[in-house]
Amino acid sequence: MKNIAILGGGGHCYALIELIREGALFKPVVVLDKAPKTPSILGVEVKLRQGNTPIEHFAAIAVGNNAIRKKIAGTINVECPTFISSAAVCYPSAKLGKGVQVLPNAVVDAEVHLGDFTIVNNNATVSHNTVVEEYCHIAINAAISGGCHIGEGALIGAGSVLLPNISVGKWATVGAGAVVIKDVPAGATVVGNPAKIIKMTHE
Repeated sequence: MKNIAILGGGGHCYALIELIREGALFKPVVVLDKAPKTPSILGVEVKLRQGNTPIEHFAAIAVGNNAIRKKIAGTINVECPTFISSAAVCYPSAKLGKGVQVLPNAVVDAEVHLGDFTIVNNNATVSHNTVVEEYCHIAINAAISGGCHIGEGALIGAGSVLLPNISVGKWATVGAGAVVIKDVPAGATVVGNPAKIIKMTHE
Protein backbone atom coordinates (compact mmCIF):
# COMPACT_ATOMS: atom_id res chain seq x y z
CA MET A 1 0.00 0.00 0.00
CA LYS A 2 1.39 3.39 -1.03
CA ASN A 3 1.19 6.55 1.07
CA ILE A 4 -0.78 9.47 -0.32
CA ALA A 5 -1.13 13.07 0.86
CA ILE A 6 -4.46 14.85 0.48
CA LEU A 7 -4.48 18.55 -0.30
CA GLY A 8 -7.48 20.40 1.09
CA GLY A 9 -9.32 19.79 4.35
CA GLY A 10 -12.85 20.89 3.49
CA GLY A 11 -16.01 18.87 2.99
CA HIS A 12 -14.84 17.05 -0.14
CA CYS A 13 -11.91 15.68 1.85
CA TYR A 14 -14.22 13.32 3.74
CA ALA A 15 -15.56 11.78 0.53
CA LEU A 16 -12.11 11.53 -1.01
CA ILE A 17 -10.57 9.76 1.99
CA GLU A 18 -13.30 7.11 1.85
CA LEU A 19 -12.90 6.79 -1.93
CA ILE A 20 -9.15 6.24 -1.58
CA ARG A 21 -9.54 3.72 1.23
CA GLU A 22 -12.09 1.77 -0.78
CA GLY A 23 -9.47 0.94 -3.40
CA ALA A 24 -6.98 -0.42 -0.84
CA LEU A 25 -4.02 0.61 -3.02
CA PHE A 26 -3.21 3.87 -1.23
CA LYS A 27 -3.15 4.91 2.41
CA PRO A 28 -4.05 8.53 3.24
CA VAL A 29 -1.32 9.58 5.69
CA VAL A 30 -1.79 13.35 5.95
CA VAL A 31 -4.19 16.13 4.97
CA LEU A 32 -2.44 19.39 4.06
CA ASP A 33 -4.46 22.59 4.27
CA LYS A 34 -3.65 26.32 4.16
CA ALA A 35 -5.99 27.00 7.09
CA PRO A 36 -6.64 23.81 9.09
CA LYS A 37 -9.90 23.81 11.05
CA THR A 38 -9.59 20.42 12.75
CA PRO A 39 -6.66 18.25 13.94
CA SER A 40 -7.82 15.20 11.99
CA ILE A 41 -10.36 14.03 9.42
CA LEU A 42 -11.56 10.43 9.54
CA GLY A 43 -8.46 9.53 11.52
CA VAL A 44 -6.01 11.26 9.15
CA GLU A 45 -3.85 13.99 10.68
CA VAL A 46 -4.39 17.51 9.31
CA LYS A 47 -1.31 19.72 8.97
CA LEU A 48 -0.67 23.27 7.80
CA ARG A 49 0.69 23.51 4.26
CA GLN A 50 2.97 26.52 4.15
CA GLY A 51 3.56 28.04 0.75
CA ASN A 52 3.99 25.37 -1.88
CA THR A 53 5.70 22.86 0.39
CA PRO A 54 6.91 19.88 -1.70
CA ILE A 55 4.88 16.70 -1.28
CA GLU A 56 6.80 13.55 -0.34
CA HIS A 57 4.12 11.02 -1.34
CA PHE A 58 1.52 10.56 -4.04
CA ALA A 59 -1.09 13.33 -3.88
CA ALA A 60 -4.82 13.84 -4.34
CA ILE A 61 -6.67 17.17 -4.33
CA ALA A 62 -9.76 17.38 -2.12
CA VAL A 63 -11.11 20.70 -3.35
CA GLY A 64 -14.46 21.11 -5.08
CA ASN A 65 -13.77 24.65 -6.33
CA ASN A 66 -12.41 24.25 -9.85
CA ALA A 67 -10.20 27.35 -9.96
CA ILE A 68 -8.56 26.54 -6.62
CA ARG A 69 -8.09 22.90 -7.66
CA LYS A 70 -6.28 24.07 -10.81
CA LYS A 71 -4.06 26.40 -8.78
CA ILE A 72 -3.13 23.62 -6.35
CA ALA A 73 -2.44 21.19 -9.19
CA GLY A 74 0.22 23.58 -10.46
CA THR A 75 2.12 23.27 -7.17
CA ILE A 76 2.30 19.47 -7.02
CA ASN A 77 5.59 17.75 -7.79
CA VAL A 78 4.41 14.13 -7.47
CA GLU A 79 2.04 11.74 -9.24
CA CYS A 80 -1.71 12.26 -8.76
CA PRO A 81 -3.58 8.98 -9.26
CA THR A 82 -7.10 8.68 -10.62
CA PHE A 83 -9.71 7.13 -8.30
CA ILE A 84 -12.87 5.35 -9.44
CA SER A 85 -15.34 4.00 -6.90
CA SER A 86 -16.21 0.33 -7.18
CA ALA A 87 -19.82 1.50 -6.94
CA ALA A 88 -19.44 3.65 -10.08
CA VAL A 89 -19.87 2.50 -13.68
CA CYS A 90 -16.94 3.45 -15.90
CA TYR A 91 -16.89 1.79 -19.31
CA PRO A 92 -13.61 0.45 -20.72
CA SER A 93 -13.71 2.79 -23.73
CA ALA A 94 -13.79 5.88 -21.50
CA LYS A 95 -10.53 7.81 -21.25
CA LEU A 96 -9.62 9.42 -17.94
CA GLY A 97 -6.80 11.86 -17.26
CA LYS A 98 -4.68 12.11 -14.12
CA GLY A 99 -6.14 13.12 -10.79
CA VAL A 100 -9.72 12.33 -11.85
CA GLN A 101 -12.21 11.32 -9.14
CA VAL A 102 -15.33 9.27 -9.93
CA LEU A 103 -17.51 8.85 -6.85
CA PRO A 104 -20.09 6.18 -5.93
CA ASN A 105 -23.01 5.56 -8.30
CA ALA A 106 -21.63 7.86 -10.98
CA VAL A 107 -21.80 6.67 -14.61
CA VAL A 108 -19.04 7.40 -17.13
CA ASP A 109 -20.36 6.06 -20.41
CA ALA A 110 -18.77 4.75 -23.60
CA GLU A 111 -16.17 6.91 -25.38
CA VAL A 112 -16.31 9.62 -22.70
CA HIS A 113 -13.17 11.66 -22.13
CA LEU A 114 -12.53 13.15 -18.68
CA GLY A 115 -9.72 15.70 -18.47
CA ASP A 116 -7.16 15.95 -15.70
CA PHE A 117 -8.38 16.73 -12.16
CA THR A 118 -12.07 16.51 -13.04
CA ILE A 119 -14.57 15.35 -10.40
CA VAL A 120 -17.65 13.29 -11.28
CA ASN A 121 -19.62 13.32 -8.06
CA ASN A 122 -22.14 10.88 -6.57
CA ASN A 123 -24.95 9.74 -8.90
CA ALA A 124 -23.83 11.98 -11.77
CA THR A 125 -24.05 10.66 -15.34
CA VAL A 126 -21.75 11.56 -18.22
CA SER A 127 -23.26 9.94 -21.31
CA HIS A 128 -21.56 8.50 -24.38
CA ASN A 129 -19.18 10.47 -26.60
CA THR A 130 -19.02 13.43 -24.23
CA VAL A 131 -15.80 15.36 -23.69
CA VAL A 132 -15.19 16.93 -20.29
CA GLU A 133 -12.05 19.05 -20.22
CA GLU A 134 -9.65 19.61 -17.30
CA TYR A 135 -10.64 20.88 -13.83
CA CYS A 136 -14.40 20.42 -14.25
CA HIS A 137 -16.83 19.39 -11.53
CA ILE A 138 -19.90 17.36 -12.45
CA ALA A 139 -21.92 17.70 -9.24
CA ILE A 140 -24.24 15.28 -7.48
CA ASN A 141 -27.13 13.94 -9.63
CA ALA A 142 -26.15 15.98 -12.70
CA ALA A 143 -27.05 14.33 -16.01
CA ILE A 144 -25.06 15.10 -19.15
CA SER A 145 -26.57 13.61 -22.30
CA GLY A 146 -24.56 12.13 -25.15
CA GLY A 147 -22.26 14.12 -27.40
CA CYS A 148 -21.80 17.12 -25.12
CA HIS A 149 -18.61 19.15 -24.71
CA ILE A 150 -17.78 20.66 -21.33
CA GLY A 151 -15.02 23.28 -21.35
CA GLU A 152 -12.16 23.60 -18.89
CA GLY A 153 -13.15 24.54 -15.35
CA ALA A 154 -16.90 24.36 -15.91
CA LEU A 155 -19.21 23.52 -13.02
CA ILE A 156 -22.26 21.41 -13.86
CA GLY A 157 -24.46 21.92 -10.80
CA ALA A 158 -26.29 19.36 -8.71
CA GLY A 159 -29.37 17.89 -10.36
CA SER A 160 -28.89 19.78 -13.62
CA VAL A 161 -29.67 18.25 -17.02
CA LEU A 162 -27.91 18.87 -20.32
CA LEU A 163 -29.68 17.81 -23.52
CA PRO A 164 -27.66 15.97 -26.20
CA ASN A 165 -24.84 17.73 -28.07
CA ILE A 166 -24.75 20.77 -25.79
CA SER A 167 -21.52 22.76 -25.51
CA VAL A 168 -20.66 24.43 -22.20
CA GLY A 169 -17.83 26.97 -22.45
CA LYS A 170 -14.75 27.27 -20.28
CA TRP A 171 -15.31 28.28 -16.64
CA ALA A 172 -19.07 28.44 -17.11
CA THR A 173 -21.48 27.51 -14.32
CA VAL A 174 -24.70 25.55 -14.78
CA GLY A 175 -26.81 26.16 -11.69
CA ALA A 176 -28.33 23.40 -9.61
CA GLY A 177 -31.45 21.95 -11.20
CA ALA A 178 -31.03 23.82 -14.49
CA VAL A 179 -32.23 22.26 -17.74
CA VAL A 180 -29.84 23.26 -20.52
CA ILE A 181 -31.36 23.18 -24.01
CA LYS A 182 -28.81 25.35 -25.85
CA ASP A 183 -25.09 26.05 -25.71
CA VAL A 184 -23.66 27.96 -22.75
CA PRO A 185 -20.96 30.57 -23.52
CA ALA A 186 -17.61 30.62 -21.74
CA GLY A 187 -17.80 32.38 -18.38
CA ALA A 188 -21.61 32.35 -18.26
CA THR A 189 -23.75 31.36 -15.29
CA VAL A 190 -27.09 29.82 -16.28
CA VAL A 191 -30.03 28.81 -14.11
CA GLY A 192 -33.63 27.67 -14.49
CA ASN A 193 -35.77 25.55 -16.81
CA PRO A 194 -34.99 26.27 -19.55
CA ALA A 195 -31.60 27.58 -18.46
CA LYS A 196 -30.99 31.29 -19.00
CA ILE A 197 -27.89 33.42 -18.54
CA ILE A 198 -27.90 35.50 -15.35
CA LYS A 199 -24.25 36.51 -15.25
CA MET A 200 -21.16 36.73 -17.46
CA THR A 201 -17.61 36.73 -16.12
CA HIS A 202 -14.19 36.71 -17.71
CA GLU A 203 -12.55 33.30 -18.00
